[in-house]
Amino acid sequence: MHSTSPSFQDDIIHRNQRRTENHSQRSLPSHPPSLSFSDNDYLGLSRHPSVRQSAVKAVQDFGTSASAARLLAGSSPIHRQLEKSLASWKSSEQALLFSAGYLTPLGVIPAIIGPQDTVILERNAHSCLFDGAKLSGARLRIFNRQDTKELQKVLTSTTQLHPSGKILLVVESLHSMDGDWAPLLEIIQLKIQFGAWLLLDEAHANGICGPAGAGLAAQLNCTHQIDIQMGTLGKTLGSSGGFVAASDFIINHLLNESRTFLFGTALSPASASAALASLEIVRSTEGDSLRQTLQQNIAQFTATYPSPLSGPIHFIACRENSTALTASTFLRNLGIDVPAIRFPTVPEGTARLRLSFSSRHTPKDIQNLTSALSILPISSS
Repeated sequence: MHSTSPSFQDDIIHRNQRRTENHSQRSLPSHPPSLSFSDNDYLGLSRHPSVRQSAVKAVQDFGTSASAARLLAGSSPIHRQLEKSLASWKSSEQALLFSAGYLTPLGVIPAIIGPQDTVILERNAHSCLFDGAKLSGARLRIFNRQDTKELQKVLTSTTQLHPSGKILLVVESLHSMDGDWAPLLEIIQLKIQFGAWLLLDEAHANGICGPAGAGLAAQLNCTHQIDIQMGTLGKTLGSSGGFVAASDFIINHLLNESRTFLFGTALSPASASAALASLEIVRSTEGDSLRQTLQQNIAQFTATYPSPLSGPIHFIACRENSTALTASTFLRNLGIDVPAIRFPTVPEGTARLRLSFSSRHTPKDIQNLTSALSILPISSS
């Protein structure tokens, strides 16, 4: 009776074969090389003694888990302390924590926009931003992040076709894969002109630029013109989790209607405490010194590999998946971890090696990397 029904097993086998054929199959490495250019710990704070000690003390004081959602029984003093510090850092009235960076837009976007509205996203935005937009049921339109004329056209047509709908612009300040900076001031001008709201994802910019490392918006002195600032605790802040910073009005709304906040177990006290300790360092003179070291490392790399990119994310273009895998394996065999980035993380035909620099890297580390890249058995053109 059911012999003609689709087989789950056959479908999975077919998809596995297809991934193998196009070199997009993934597996977890068992022993990562000691020299890593693969993570987003831009200031090396996940290994900082004060950060580790803070996490240990939180476990001793509060246990290993929050044990419940914040509104049920999972809130602790360390959550409120971290939210207060994040809000101050981002020059906002309030902040709200989420248990994972990925879950933050999945809860935030559907809470503020719906099927009668439009989300306008960068063409190659992070998948969590696309997933949040899809969950909202809103219309989804895209634009090239560096092309503000295209954005203006999208905004114009959206307001003409759907004059009664709200518009949410979602932008990454520092792109996670391309490593370029968004033309934020121009985007803000357009969002004001068309009455849109702006959600700015500063996940990769927080901690590395702006006064006290507060990000691109702070560097450009335009924080007050951004409706929702989003960030992660799992990159420069050396912990795990996510957050948004906004007005009292918006945060109180999200606290009541953001489903990934309402129904998810809260961030562990250890993660919150580690992030708080990292944030104190980021905002200190030590943080300034770490940012200076990071910039020196980037400058040392670009002296050998000239690049228009000024942040900690750089890439070596490979185009084909197989080429990127070959290059990554070659470097791994030399003890250097540089990941091969392939579809769906980046568009098809744009496979690459993604290089992520940190203040923990030494001049010798950068030299070892550039020496290895110089003998890659591929063309990086």
